[in-house]
Amino acid sequence: MSKYEPSCLNSNDVDCIEQLTLFVRGVANCLETTDADQETVDTLKQIGESAVEATSRALSDKQSEINDLREQVSSQAKSNAEDRQKITQLEDELAKRAEYDANTRKKITELEETVETDTSASDTSEQQSSQSSATEDENEAKTTALEQVCALPEHVAVENLTSNQKRARSVARRIKDYGKSVPAGIAITSTRIRDVLTAQEDKRIHRQTVQRVADFLKEFGDGGVDIKETRGGKTAVVFDDGLADDVTSVVTANDRATVTPGVV
Repeated sequence: MSKYEPSCLNSNDVDCIEQLTLFVRGVANCLETTDADQETVDTLKQIGESAVEATSRALSDKQSEINDLREQVSSQAKSNAEDRQKITQLEDELAKRAEYDANTRKKITELEETVETDTSASDTSEQQSSQSSATEDENEAKTTALEQVCALPEHVAVENLTSNQKRARSVARRIKDYGKSVPAGIAITSTRIRDVLTAQEDKRIHRQTVQRVADFLKEFGDGGVDIKETRGGKTAVVFDDGLADDVTSVVTANDRATVTPGVV
C-alpha cells in the first residue's frame, strides 16, 4: 500500500488503491502457482507496487491541490467580505464629511451675519464723522471671511467656532508675528504652525490638526491665502501682503475698541 497517509485521500481514492493492490497481489499469486520462475514473480510484484505507489502519490497530490484551492476560495471570500465592510465604512465617513462641510458653510454664513451686525454697532460713531469716506472704502474693497472671523468678539468666536477654526483664527490674527516675509507675501510653515499651537495649548498638536488649520486658513482667505510646498519639501501657508495687512488692521482696530483697564 502507499506510504501516503489515508487522510490525504478521499474514500473513492482509497478504494481504488486497495483494489489495485489486491489485483497486483492476485496476479503475483497466480504466477506463483504456474511454472513462472521466482524472479519473474518478484519483478511483477515490484512493478505492481511501483504502479500502486505512483497512483497513490498522484491521487494524494491532486487531493492536496483541491484542499489548497478550497482554502484559497475561503480566504478570498473572507477578504471580499472585509473589503465590502471597508467600502461601507468609507461611504459612511464621506457622508459624515459632506454633512460636516455643509454645517461649516452654514456656520460661516451665520458668523458673517453676526460680524456685520457687531461691526455696524461698534463703528456707528466713526461712520457718523466720516460717512462719505467710509462708504467709498466699503465699495472699493470686499471683506474676506478671514477678516470677519478675526474681527469677531472673543465670546462670539468661542461660542460659534470649532476647535480648528479657533486655532486658524489665532494664527491669522498674528500672522505678521508668526510668519516670514517672502516674495509671494507672508508665509508660515506647517512646522511653525504646530510650534505656535503647541505653545498656546501646552500639548502635542497632531499633523492632521495642523493640516485642518491650514485648510481653514485657505478656505477663509477667499483667494488671498494659498498652500504651497517650499524648496525643502515643507508645506507652507502663504498670505498675500494685502490680506495680511487687512487682517492685522482689523485685529488692531478691534483690540483698541475692546481694551479695558487692567487688560493687556
